[in-house]
Amino acid sequence: MRCVKHKAFLALVPLLVLLSTLTALAQEEPLGFSPTWLRGTVVVIYGTQYGTGFWVNPSHVATAAHVVNNDPQAVVTVVRGSVRASGRVVALDVRSDIAVVYVSNANAFNKHVFPIARTMPPPTSTIYVIGYPHELYQVLGTVEALSENPRVLRSSLTWAANGLIELGGIVDAGNSGGPVLDSMGNVIGVVSFALRGTAGVMYFATSAASLRELCERHGITYTEGVNSFLAPVEDNPAVVAAVTAAATNVVVDVLLVALGAGAGLVLFSRRRRKR
Repeated sequence: MRCVKHKAFLALVPLLVLLSTLTALAQEEPLGFSPTWLRGTVVVIYGTQYGTGFWVNPSHVATAAHVVNNDPQAVVTVVRGSVRASGRVVALDVRSDIAVVYVSNANAFNKHVFPIARTMPPPTSTIYVIGYPHELYQVLGTVEALSENPRVLRSSLTWAANGLIELGGIVDAGNSGGPVLDSMGNVIGVVSFALRGTAGVMYFATSAASLRELCERHGITYTEGVNSFLAPVEDNPAVVAAVTAAATNVVVDVLLVALGAGAGLVLFSRRRRKR
């Protein structure tokens, strides 16, 4: 009888560990901005104008089509700090305002490749817009300095429909082509245009679905975004940090369960001896 009770208790331990894991994950703070993301953007120069671009794979940068004047054969310069490289447009869609540039000598860049989101987060979700507004160029004075110091706008997703996203914050010339990220670091949009109304200005991005479709149509590889703790997390520092913290909580809880089990067995044995 004693052995049966011990086995029954031990059988509950895996269940307790599972419940502890789920509780730890549920109690984690929402994922947020990772400094690693700052290495994912570059300045894209076309003629006398520039915009923001971001890495979708180790050799290709996405930007807005209007940054390259909607030219499907445009040759651009990609800049990050002291590193400059020539690039050429290999995919462009005027309707969605997206272009993808192949970058020669891409290995010279210390980069972060952004995954592209599978799904759109719900309204009011935290989003991040990274880019190079023209005002920062005026402050810093050179494209090289600007490219190493992208601005991060933390905002909320206010509206998404018909292939567009409204950004709950202000972006400006130079931000065009920059990534709009969810809290997992997935690209959910590409900064595109602004509309002025009687009450103010609304800022929009093209949804990531259009970027995925353009890449697939032209055979350009990309990484699918991580939307779950159950998916691979090696390339997403924010997820790695959250899972590591959750795992630490689980280890502590398992030790507490083991100590409780040991104490329970000691008490049970003492009671049996008294009888």
